Amino acid sequence: MHEYTIVQSMLDLCEKHANGKEVTKLAVKIGKMSGIEPHFLRESFDVFKEDTLCHNATMEMELIDITIKCSDCQKEAMVDSFNFYCPYCGGGNTEVLTGQEMHIDYIEVKEA
Repeated sequence: MHEYTIVQSMLDLCEKHANGKEVTKLAVKIGKMSGIEPHFLRESFDVFKEDTLCHNATMEMELIDITIKCSDCQKEAMVDSFNFYCPYCGGGNTEVLTGQEMHIDYIEVKEA
């Protein structure tokens, strides 16, 4: 489970950017093709946040859908599965635009 490593990196970033203030919320965006299991990420966060500035923080997750762009008809479409054929023209010459990413969207800190 690489979620443990990801959580450790996220906690390090929170520590770095919170300037010593307690973190109250961590919002992340996770692409459906990122290979990250949201359930395991949340569990890992809840375990590893103890004894950090995030000890009382909640994690908000937004799942990012998979979108593709067809190089043949130039249309963009959201796909529900790993079927990357264009739903408009049926072409297989597509590029994945979203759904592979994982990043911290924002961090909320407690003001004194």
